[in-house]
Amino acid sequence: MGNYRLDRIIKFDAIFFDRDGTINEDLFGYINSLEEFKYFSFSLEALKNFSSLTDNFFIVTNQSGLETGVVKLENLELINQKIFSDFKKMKLPLKKIYYANSYKEGFDEMRKPGIGMFNIAKSEFDINLENSLMIGDTYSDMLAGKRVGMKTIFLRTGFGERYLAQVKAENIADLICDNLLTASLEVILK
Repeated sequence: MGNYRLDRIIKFDAIFFDRDGTINEDLFGYINSLEEFKYFSFSLEALKNFSSLTDNFFIVTNQSGLETGVVKLENLELINQKIFSDFKKMKLPLKKIYYANSYKEGFDEMRKPGIGMFNIAKSEFDINLENSLMIGDTYSDMLAGKRVGMKTIFLRTGFGERYLAQVKAENIADLICDNLLTASLEVILK
């Protein structure tokens, strides 16, 4: 399970999820069609578990393929519509999907580890970021979460194995888990 423990929090203001490699498979590096978008088999159960901890889900995803043309905006919008529809059917509290469409990086930029997407969510939904949680499979997910004062959960799915040593060395995750389901159980059963 995890190497680090989260302090028990009854309710989070929000939970922010990375998309690719966190809630869905990321076999190609870029997902450019509904056919390529596949949830991990455990994702919806895990998300249901996490919904007991907040009324606000957000997806924050780097989609630099938009800038390079590898991902078409209309395909991204179709995938986002599917996610909203699936979450609604499951009664999951997804408020918004934010995406960074370029490679531009910097502290206040949209692309993680920049904090732009989080600051917009804070402004639009009056979220207390310091009482929120970031879950993802990359170092940049963890760094973005830490920059705004969130608790962080690092997953070994997606690109997780690639970044695991760096995340451990810098002690940048509050919890490290095999996948989204084990993370949800670790947090709600603690």
